[in-house]
Amino acid sequence: MDVRTTALPVQRQRPLPPPPPPSSSALPITGVHRFLSPALALAAVALLPIAAATTDLSALDGWGLAKVLGPAAWLSMLCAVAACVVELWSPRPRIPMLGTATATLILCSYGIPSVVEPAARFSTAWLISGFVDAMAGDGQVVQDYDARFYWPAFFAQWAWFRDAAGATQLDEVLRWFPPVIVGVWAIGIYALARSMLGGHRAPWAAAWLFLGLNWIEQDYFSPQATGIVLMLTPLVFALGPLATRRTDAGGVPGWPKPHADAKRLALPRRWLVAALTPPNRPTLPARQLLLIYFCSALCLIAVAPEHQLTPFAIIGQLVVLAIVGRFRGRGLVLVGMIAVVVYILIAGRDFWISQLDMIIGSGNAEDAIQAGVSDRLAGDDGQRFVKVLRIVVPGLTWLLAIVGAWVYWRRRRDLTPIALAAVPMAFAAQGYGSEVFLRIVLFGLPILSILGADALRWVARRKRSTEKVLAGCMVVLFGSLILIRGGNESYMIVYPEEVAMTREVYATTPEGQEVVPLVSGVGPYSVAGVDSHSKGDGVDGCSDLIEDPIRCVDLQDPDVILSYESTEAYGRDLKLMPPGWSLDVVRQIVATGEYVITYQNGFDVVLRKVETPEAPPAAPAPAAPAPAPAGAPR
Repeated sequence: MDVRTTALPVQRQRPLPPPPPPSSSALPITGVHRFLSPALALAAVALLPIAAATTDLSALDGWGLAKVLGPAAWLSMLCAVAACVVELWSPRPRIPMLGTATATLILCSYGIPSVVEPAARFSTAWLISGFVDAMAGDGQVVQDYDARFYWPAFFAQWAWFRDAAGATQLDEVLRWFPPVIVGVWAIGIYALARSMLGGHRAPWAAAWLFLGLNWIEQDYFSPQATGIVLMLTPLVFALGPLATRRTDAGGVPGWPKPHADAKRLALPRRWLVAALTPPNRPTLPARQLLLIYFCSALCLIAVAPEHQLTPFAIIGQLVVLAIVGRFRGRGLVLVGMIAVVVYILIAGRDFWISQLDMIIGSGNAEDAIQAGVSDRLAGDDGQRFVKVLRIVVPGLTWLLAIVGAWVYWRRRRDLTPIALAAVPMAFAAQGYGSEVFLRIVLFGLPILSILGADALRWVARRKRSTEKVLAGCMVVLFGSLILIRGGNESYMIVYPEEVAMTREVYATTPEGQEVVPLVSGVGPYSVAGVDSHSKGDGVDGCSDLIEDPIRCVDLQDPDVILSYESTEAYGRDLKLMPPGWSLDVVRQIVATGEYVITYQNGFDVVLRKVETPEAPPAAPAPAAPAPAPAGAPR
């Protein structure tokens, strides 16, 4: 009997492959990896008080802070670097521990001047504190005192903070502001690197590379420091939640290919396909996107009255992203442009009318190069060595970033990051002055450091043994950072006694009188009196009184002259004047008989103009005798 059936033959099940070993993220942290990084971080912090006690600030010279730091300071920095590297090498890096190690690294590098010095460094930081003090008094901007007052947002913000806290001065804020604000910058770099590089280790390496290469010293108490935060925030949003990636119909990123073995399309055709392919939409919910747009727009509006150049840097970078279609929300570019234009036309009109070349460009790029590079190569051997390093480090940064841009191009076929880093180069054509190249490096450094981290990751993946070499390079990098940043410390350091002396001078000098330093740019000469005392009128050939002391003092005729220990160091280390030159100048001024020393403590001197005694009133002339009456005997 023929029996038909439709049953399929029994299929033997193929043996299943063995389960993969558990990933490193699922393994518990055991052994040395659990305790070594925290122990190194604690050791780094514990060494800081010893570093402060063993640093001889009286021995500062042209080599700066690095020469006078004791072994404890260098060992603290070494432990902080080791804490970061050890945690990064662990089987499962812990994000909280990496954040703690990074904060420790910032404290032991950027914060080392705050630890070993008794007060905030930088004359400019104390000048800005004087601006805040002036605005806290009556809430009004002082007219015709300094161009920075045309961007008063930072000063008004801290004046409000000071009044709300009931404080009368911001000395401790100035002292600890640099490491805190750099920590905020590092968070922004990490978030930016997470979007551009991905992974769990490379973003931390990018943040550390940014910290190691940031020698520009714009992290003191200033509008520029806050401006970098306001610049990084929209950039993080644009390259993160608002980023778009052109995809093919199947959702595969990159240029579409028919199949794996298909012949590659010609380059023009690939460009055309990529340009015509619509970008994908952000995947976040509408409420989150609205919040992101609001925060980005708020930062773009806030940065307009904060700083002169930062708005142009972030708007230029957003324009590049909008042109290549890399972020959704091009209306943010319009918001930023409107904010800048409105501020220029209304609040900053008086300044920009006389400074149009800063917008349209003065074309003096050669003069800017001379003022920003060649003219700075002055001073003793230590000063010149440090300043040569300040030229070499940006060059090496760009070389590393170019390698990283090539690696990034091979992986993602995208040259947008290197274009973002090149946007600040447009400032070279502006009339901003000798510091324009510092701004170019600073504004481009976030992207440059991320590309550099991509290059280093490519090197480490090709040959794992290079990881130890890179760890050694990190130690050298942060050691060089302390050398470069502290190179001017001999004339940038400020002592509490100098601050107290200056405040006492302004408190005892009648309002309206003229108080000037012997050398501008060093010492806390404007910590007070911004709105009550004159800083003097510029005299041709006398930007500083030391250029020709007797003639300049006679022409400017100040009521009070201030000289500090940093004034002595400025002439000795940067101008190659003989030791004791500032006291010689003081004696020359006193010898004229027009000034007298009212206070002296070492090189800290206060000179006051001799008050000319008023002449006694003249005796009244005797009255003329009355005429004799007519007919009277004579």
